[in-house]
Amino acid sequence: MAADKDDLWETMTAHPGFGAGNVLDLRPAAAFRRGHPPGAVNLPLPDNPDRDAVPALLETAVPSIFLPPRHEPLLVLALPGQHPGECAAALAARGREDVLGLAFPDPAAGGVAPGPLATGSGRDMLWRPDPWLLTHQNLLPPPAAGPVLDLGCGSGRSAVWLALRGYRVVGIDRDPEALALGARLAEACAVRCDFREADLRRPEAVPAGPFAAVLDFRYLERDLLAIIPRLLVRGGTALVRTFRDAPGYGGHPHPRHRLAPYELLRAFPRPGFEALAHEESFDPDGRPAAGIVARRTHAPL
Repeated sequence: MAADKDDLWETMTAHPGFGAGNVLDLRPAAAFRRGHPPGAVNLPLPDNPDRDAVPALLETAVPSIFLPPRHEPLLVLALPGQHPGECAAALAARGREDVLGLAFPDPAAGGVAPGPLATGSGRDMLWRPDPWLLTHQNLLPPPAAGPVLDLGCGSGRSAVWLALRGYRVVGIDRDPEALALGARLAEACAVRCDFREADLRRPEAVPAGPFAAVLDFRYLERDLLAIIPRLLVRGGTALVRTFRDAPGYGGHPHPRHRLAPYELLRAFPRPGFEALAHEESFDPDGRPAAGIVARRTHAPL
């Protein structure tokens, strides 16, 4: 029995999802509170569900909006009767690259894996906002400075993350299904975001503001990029990161939706703006990208 426990702990901690902090615990909340790996997040499924019902139960309890990016590894823990292998397979079928499901016992049943188990409620989320926002959050104006506009907000992770920190956020996207996921995430986090459906290829669809910050991640329309400066108050900050062109790159998106070298610096020129951060590199999924954090130093014209 001890060897089995040792094997479980070794297998669990060796998976890259454990080291990345991407540990999804599907056990009932009471079992989770009695003992779980440090850093795990509990999104409980019913105990002993029918095997064929697992995919539908996961879709309801664990929509993709609640999970880390698909290219990141994910470790899934469940009671033996919750079919951990089937849970992992159902999540992998959503396009996730590395998902491992393990049976993890309830400490009350006497089957506790060795190692530093935590107790209590644990972490509250696996999902994260855009990495550019997470890295440069300290460069944002405070929530009291005014509302934030998230252009091409998609399923709303960045918007909800900011709302959790006290910001008033307007998120705009043309995809109603993505906006519905954002609304679900906001509801689950007990915050409010103003999600609006609009076609950002039409700059007139963008609210006039002014805004304390404007976000634009992984979306490039040059007419839209051109109006961001006038949406900001003095002292307001633009956080933009999207695709760029690079020698030899022929993937998605189309070249017209890729930035030229130093294009973001030209979009936020001195003396009206100060570039607090600028980078031309690659996103975690391998696509060339460029980002800027630019603060308005003069009042809009």
